Amino acid sequence: MTNVAIVSPDHSLEPVDKVIAEHDFGCQFYKYIYKKMSDIDEIYQDCKGKCDVIFFSGELGYHYIKNKFPDIRIPCTFTAYEPIDVLSILLQFKIEHPQTPLNRIFCDFLTSTNNYMGIRQYIKKDDCPYFFEDTHYDYKHITAYAKKLWDEGKIDYILSRSINNLKRLDELHIPYVAVFPSEDMIVKSIRSAMKELRLNQIEQKDEISILIRLPFGEDIEQEEQEYREATVYKMLADYRKDTHRHFSISQGFNQFEIHDRLEAGTFEIDKLRPFLLRMKKELGFAFRIGAGVSSSKERSRYFAEHALMEANRYGRNDAFFVGEEGKVTGPLSSDTQLMYNYSNEKALNFSRENGINETNILKLISMFEQDEKQVISSHELSQLLGITPRSASRILAKLLDLRIIRLTENEVQDKSVRQGRPTHYFNFNVMEFRNALM
Repeated sequence: MTNVAIVSPDHSLEPVDKVIAEHDFGCQFYKYIYKKMSDIDEIYQDCKGKCDVIFFSGELGYHYIKNKFPDIRIPCTFTAYEPIDVLSILLQFKIEHPQTPLNRIFCDFLTSTNNYMGIRQYIKKDDCPYFFEDTHYDYKHITAYAKKLWDEGKIDYILSRSINNLKRLDELHIPYVAVFPSEDMIVKSIRSAMKELRLNQIEQKDEISILIRLPFGEDIEQEEQEYREATVYKMLADYRKDTHRHFSISQGFNQFEIHDRLEAGTFEIDKLRPFLLRMKKELGFAFRIGAGVSSSKERSRYFAEHALMEANRYGRNDAFFVGEEGKVTGPLSSDTQLMYNYSNEKALNFSRENGINETNILKLISMFEQDEKQVISSHELSQLLGITPRSASRILAKLLDLRIIRLTENEVQDKSVRQGRPTHYFNFNVMEFRNALM
């Protein structure tokens, strides 16, 4: 019999208990309650060798275990919301609080990593609730952002899935409505997890999700939008026909989603490059691509969303990739592909303390890991990081002040990059770099 671990905050376990009692899933359940995120460490140790699946009642616990144990071999899943579920929650809120506009509430479960569940497609921008924009999805950062919005007088309520965090909201005297998954959502999520496990037991497959987003400006004409969407769809369909592949193509507003399945372990990042380079060559308008791979379709799409967010940050026509271990790789069109991970707390703290964008610091670490002896210039750094040469120069100047890098010995001055100004070249100070960032 399949053994499933149910991991949940105390208050979230009741609806899951009800579902388990009323439905036969053909498996044995083990229930675990955590009061703080670090409790999940001990829960995971207990699940090893005993459970086939770990099911979380919400996203926070799922994100925590995937970041803390990137090599985890036990399939993990969580109660996933669909756009219709979120719209239903917002509608119910309006029925119960008719005097409160939606743009005066903060939804702590709508984040950039889940693309805000597509809510912006259904609600006008000026009427949208506040979303959680930070990449650090944990109680501390959620609470800090909620307090900031409340103190600035921007919100009247919080719609919160962070059940273990409600006591903190009480202490801050911030009104909230606790959001629990419906019975139907829990049933679908558990059955989906069981189905995926059984399929994996029959044949091991990798699920591949690729998201292509067309960033439209506010001034773009409707005809131009339709032209760009039609052009990309035709390019995808032609590529599928030319390569004799059978991937699915689905289209939403300014976005395409590609899904495919391959034999486990056979996917290679370089397989994305031919089509990416073709798009860069043939398309005369902006696009961003994020790709994700996992044994679960749900997780592969989550990783693709995360990769797409990196592509948006990069701000150029390119693609990024996130795999099962959660590491970001890109830009994929570059001969030098950087690989970095947001779980490096030491580097993230350094970036905050020194006013350097965290993504840029993580990319610098990837450059260092690839070649500790390489020579760096602001021009080359700007190309790799997707920033201006001036911004790259500021980063290098800061690192030089901190003695993490040094001017190259017998430096050759080059005036070809910027007329009249020499280009400075730098090397890493290996020990200082490691001590500060790794």
